[in-house]
Amino acid sequence: VDGRLVSSNYWRFGVLAAIIAGATALICVIGTRTTIPRLPNWGADKTFSWRDPLLDIKSVLQNRNFRLFVGANLAFGMSAGVYNTLALYLGTYFWEFSSDQLASMVIPTAIATAIAFTTLSQLGRRFDKPYLLAAFCMVLALNSFWFVGSRLFGWLPANGDPAIYMMLLLNTAIGVFVIVGVQVVGASLAADVLDEQELATGQRQEGVVFAASAFVQKATTGAGSLIAGIVIDLSGITPGAAPGSVAQPVLQTLGGFTVAMTAGLAFIAFLFMWRINLTRAQHARVRKALISKEGAG
Repeated sequence: VDGRLVSSNYWRFGVLAAIIAGATALICVIGTRTTIPRLPNWGADKTFSWRDPLLDIKSVLQNRNFRLFVGANLAFGMSAGVYNTLALYLGTYFWEFSSDQLASMVIPTAIATAIAFTTLSQLGRRFDKPYLLAAFCMVLALNSFWFVGSRLFGWLPANGDPAIYMMLLLNTAIGVFVIVGVQVVGASLAADVLDEQELATGQRQEGVVFAASAFVQKATTGAGSLIAGIVIDLSGITPGAAPGSVAQPVLQTLGGFTVAMTAGLAFIAFLFMWRINLTRAQHARVRKALISKEGAG
């Protein structure tokens, strides 16, 4: 029996995923404790009010670049959520890969992640961050279209051809690279927006900026998974259907929905990112003004 079609297996999968996620998150928490002594002090003369978070959100939303950044994260997060959730269904039914073949996707995932962390700093120094992020969003849109879209138009060989699997390896690597790129470079751009916001308001609002960014990413990834579930229902895949038994019109619908949702949402994210007006030169001027302001103070 194909293990992907046994519902009880997913309980074990969920427990194992929770343990791994919890352990790695704990490592991150412990590993960053050394920065606590260097953090700015809140001040003993300041008191907390429940209105403060709302006022912080209201203040930061007045920043145009932050609003565009949030809009881009909303669209890209949903695109990535749809992409990740439908990957198993596409691999199982659309491409009819075995569970061993899909398990091997960890290889291009690991390679693409390693390449991202070794090249993103160089790309960030060479290109302005908003344009680099816009390029990542466009690449994700095109990456969804060229592979699945080619099958929809009948340009690829039949399932089982070794070339199809090699294309999936490439498609997965590209997708993982741009998703990691948006997360890493996006965090760096958020820090630049934070500097811009401090110059405009005189307040350093790391908490609200990064909390809002993290919340948007998590919420939209979940929303993307929800959209993927709706896509699966609308496509007409019946529960327990075996690979190879799904009718071709159903597979065409699944592929069409996948391309429309992932590519469409990624393109919307591209439009938001492209409009962010915070180049390297502009950020340098912001930093210079902040340093001058601190010196005067």
